[in-house]
This record gives sequence, C-alpha cells and structure tokens, in this order.
Amino acid sequence: MTPPLSPDIQAELAKLHDIRLPDPIGWWPLAPGWWALIVLAALGVIAALVVAVRHRRTVQYAALRELAGLKARLSDDADRPHLATDLAVLLRRVVLTGPEARRLGPLSGADWASELRREPGGFSRSAATLIANAPYAPAQPGIDLRHTMDEAEVWIRRRAR
Repeated sequence: MTPPLSPDIQAELAKLHDIRLPDPIGWWPLAPGWWALIVLAALGVIAALVVAVRHRRTVQYAALRELAGLKARLSDDADRPHLATDLAVLLRRVVLTGPEARRLGPLSGADWASELRREPGGFSRSAATLIANAPYAPAQPGIDLRHTMDEAEVWIRRRAR
C-alpha cells in the first residue's frame, strides 16, 4: 500500500493535465508531391487534347470521314451513279494535298489508274480503272462500289498524312 500523499503533492498533482494528442493532419495545404502530381496530370490532359486536335486536322482524318459519308450513301440507289465520281474526286484531292502533287496532279486515264495500282495497298485493276474513268463515263451497274471503297480506305491510310 502506498502512503497517503501530502496536501502539497496533491495540489501539484491537481495542476497536471492529461496528455494532449496533436490535431489530426488535414488535407490542406497539400504536400509538394501532390502539387507535382496535379501538374503532371494537367500536362498529360493538355498533351492528349493537343494530339487529338492535331489528328483531326490531318488530311487522312478528313478524307476517311468523307469516305465514311460516301459509304453511308451506298444504300441510296438514286445517288449511286454519283458515288464513283465523288470517290474519284476525293482521291484526287488527297493526292493534291501530298508532296507529289506536281507530278501526280496532271495524270488522267490509264496513267492515273496505273498510279492508283502502283504501290502496295494500291487498287485492283478494275477499281483503279473505275476511279480513273468515273468523272468522264457513266457508272457501270455491275461494279462493286463497296469493295472499291474498302480499297480506297486502305489507300488513303497509306497515302494521306
């Protein structure tokens, strides 16, 4: 058993307080590491937006969108004779925006058809002939325009930038 405490010691003990814990750590102000992470995330979002905007400004993107519009018009029989001509004009515009515009711009007929077939991913002989003659001759009813437009998509992806 402990001896009773003197009144002086009891008075001193009454002055003591419980141990106070520090306040909990809050989120604000943020630590420098969090600020760096926020800045990096913002720069990443801005870079992604810039890349997306630049991609939408490319000739390839615009040509593929226009080609998708032509493919959507395939089901309309009344508009079908003009599709081959519109496809030929689209491909000519793609060529004229490229670096070989001076060499390829004046080509027509068989020369233009051979240029369309020239490289890997080029058109088949019948599709190239159809595109080369489309602005000058009426569309033939037996031609498979869907297959020609699929070939045009591959050609645009390889040719346009």
